[in-house]
Amino acid sequence: MKKEIVISGYGNVARELMKLLLEKQEMLKERYGLDAIVVGIAGSKGMINQEKGINLEALLMYGTGSTALSSYAKQFDVPFQQTEIKGDILVDCSPTNIENGEPGKTYIGQALENGMDVIAVSKGALVTSFDELMEMAEKSGAKLKYSGATAAALPTLDIGEYSLAGSTITSIKGVLNGTSNYILTCMLKENLSFAEALKIAQEQGIAEANASMDVKGIDSACKILLLANRLLGAKISLDDIRISGIEGMTNEDIEKVKAKGSKLKLIASASVSQDNVDVQVHVCELSKEHPLFQVDGTNKGIVFETKEMGDICVTGGASHPRAAAAAALKDLINIVCER
Repeated sequence: MKKEIVISGYGNVARELMKLLLEKQEMLKERYGLDAIVVGIAGSKGMINQEKGINLEALLMYGTGSTALSSYAKQFDVPFQQTEIKGDILVDCSPTNIENGEPGKTYIGQALENGMDVIAVSKGALVTSFDELMEMAEKSGAKLKYSGATAAALPTLDIGEYSLAGSTITSIKGVLNGTSNYILTCMLKENLSFAEALKIAQEQGIAEANASMDVKGIDSACKILLLANRLLGAKISLDDIRISGIEGMTNEDIEKVKAKGSKLKLIASASVSQDNVDVQVHVCELSKEHPLFQVDGTNKGIVFETKEMGDICVTGGASHPRAAAAAALKDLINIVCER
């Protein structure tokens, strides 16, 4: 089955997805009957289109962003044109914008209007316009997958939708941000200050130069929002979530809980209480008995509490662009299998 893929946003995750499509090309054909051809890639300044497929190996030589797309266009005499989303499946890897969801919202909207299935790796459009985009997908009969936006390699949404199908989920608690978890782990194990641990994370490429979304708990809030809205039937926005991050953590805070054999973790939680869903992000003290106690470094973890199946815990899924790309590939495979 041939599927024409369009990618919006040409950063590290998009590049890793292209590498995976090249590496797993034969496996995808043999196991799933999927012939995935990337026919369009959009950057911030324009896009390239080739009906017979973009030469991914050649494009990977140019780096990332619109500069790379423009260089490829010149070499292969391909127009570097205004963005127009046409194909079978859109993979949105555009920068996350929690103010208005753009440019991802426009890309996803165009795709759904054209009857395309959508895989969202970026969180912005869904965080700001969840109900609107889900309604558009339903009306057009399109699939809208976004496991990459809800903790990437850690299977969160998949477990809730598939493994726990038919069960009553009463709460979701998770360590959903690898950067903040890495910083807290460094503070604990290396006796570093918050500023020192953040600097190391930035030097190692774990934290971005501006890590405010991670350390302030906003990234975790975005992820738990998407999970709560989808799995618990909540109708919440970021304004409904009580958010506090890790930037105020001190060595004294760490040592105090360490002396008790506990750890501090940034926990995103959503709990059902009567007809309401309470959602918050804050630093919690976890004892050794807690299932998320051992989640260290850039790893993440999630616990689902259910009435029928008890507590279900999954850990791992270290943060990395390749992990996010693998989540997008998983969504691509599932879309094909569900059609």
